[in-house]
Amino acid sequence: MAVTKRGNGYQVDFVVNGQRFRPPVFTTEEEAETWEFTARQAIKRGKEVEMPKRAPEAAALGTIDQALTEAKNKRWAYKRGSHRTVLNAENFVKWVGSKEKASVALSLDKIHEFVGYLKDERKVGGSTINKYLSAISVLIEFAKVARPELPYQEKGQNRTRFFTEEEVDLVVQTLSLWGKHRERDLFIFLVDTGARPYSEATALRWDLIGERKVEFVKTKNGLNRTLPLTTRAWEAVQRQREHNGDGPWTDITEWQMIDLWRSIRVHLPQLKDTVVYTARHTCASWQVIKGIDLMRVMKWMGHKSYQTTLNYAHLAPDHLLDNVAVLEGGASPKLMIINSSHTD
Repeated sequence: MAVTKRGNGYQVDFVVNGQRFRPPVFTTEEEAETWEFTARQAIKRGKEVEMPKRAPEAAALGTIDQALTEAKNKRWAYKRGSHRTVLNAENFVKWVGSKEKASVALSLDKIHEFVGYLKDERKVGGSTINKYLSAISVLIEFAKVARPELPYQEKGQNRTRFFTEEEVDLVVQTLSLWGKHRERDLFIFLVDTGARPYSEATALRWDLIGERKVEFVKTKNGLNRTLPLTTRAWEAVQRQREHNGDGPWTDITEWQMIDLWRSIRVHLPQLKDTVVYTARHTCASWQVIKGIDLMRVMKWMGHKSYQTTLNYAHLAPDHLLDNVAVLEGGASPKLMIINSSHTD
C-alpha cells in the first residue's frame, strides 16, 4: 500500500504507467487504503479513476445514520418521486444498524450480505435489488467513503454464489503463505460450520465449545443451535488455545476481515464476486449437493424459514432411483446425521 501518515491524516501517493495519483489527504488510514485499492482496480480495468469529491480537511461521516440524514436533507427532500428511494435507504440502515460506522456499513462485504438477505429472506427480484443499490449509492456519496463496485443484478440473476473445493484450498493456501494463520483457521471454521461470520463465529466463547461441538447462542433468528465439528474445523479451533481471549476469534474484528478479503479478491481475481459471507453459503450448498435433505440443512444453518433453505434446492442431486429401490423393498439410502440441537 502507498499510504503514509501526513499530519493528522493519511496520504495516498503512487505512480502507474508514468501517471501519478495523489488525492487529498484522508482522515483515516482505512479511507486511504480503500481509495487506493479502488483506484488500482479501476486502472487495471482501463477505467477512469474517480478522485475524492471533497476538500482535504473533510472527514467521512461517522455513522450510516448520519449519511442517511444528510441524503434526506440535501438530496431527497427536494426531489419528486424519491419517497420509495428513501424507504429503501431507511430499510438498509435499519438492517445494518443505524450506529454502524459508515465505512463498514457501506463496504462491499456488507452490501453483498444485504443483497443476500434481500434474495433469501425478503424474496425480492433483481430489479428491486437494483433500486436498493441505487439508494445505497446515494448514501455512499454523502458518507464520503470510497465507492465499491455495487453488485447490480442482471435479469434472471438469482443463484447464490458459493466456493468450490478448489477455491477453498486456494484461499487456505494464500492465507497460510501470508502468515494469516488465525484468519485462515477462521475461514476454515466458517466453511465447515456455515456460521454467520460476526454474530456467531467471532462472537463464539470458549465456554460454548465442547468436545468437537460448538453452541451458537443469541443467533440472528433467536434460536440457539449446537453443531458437531468436522476434523479440520475442530483442529482450527484448537489452534487458537494459545491466544488469550474470551473465544477463538473474539479479538478479530469485522473490519479486519473485510480489509483482508479485499486483498484476497485482488490476489485471486476469480473470487472477485465473493465476500467473507460466501463461506456460509458454501456450507449449505455443499451439504445439498452431497444429498443432505433440506430440512436437516435448515436446522444446521439455523434458517428461520424453510423458504430460505429452498434457495439451495436446485443443487440437490436427482435421487429418483433411490425412490425406486425403496419401493421395491430395498434398504433406505444412508444419510449423514446432522445434530442441530442435542448437546451430549
